Amino acid sequence: MDSFRADPEELRGGGSDIIRCLNPAKGIDFGALNDDFEDPGHVILSGKFEKFCNTWQEAYLLLGRRAADAAEKLNDMADNYAQSDADAERSMHPSRAGR
Repeated sequence: MDSFRADPEELRGGGSDIIRCLNPAKGIDFGALNDDFEDPGHVILSGKFEKFCNTWQEAYLLLGRRAADAAEKLNDMADNYAQSDADAERSMHPSRAGR
């Protein structure tokens, strides 16, 4: 086997791993984290922390979209490799076509 071969299952696993890395932050309401700073004693921190939370909320959403795109592309590549391997196998061994 050559060193350029890609294992479709490794590609699919990579796609799953990309998505899984975002799971710990799934469902976190970054805006709600700022609620503790709403009382008058934390006015200075309130605006800064709110900006921090909003920035991370946007970053998480952007990362999530990019991760989903990357995972989808890896899965598509895996399907293409598997189909190419099957096509190559059939063309090299015509007697096995349809098996």
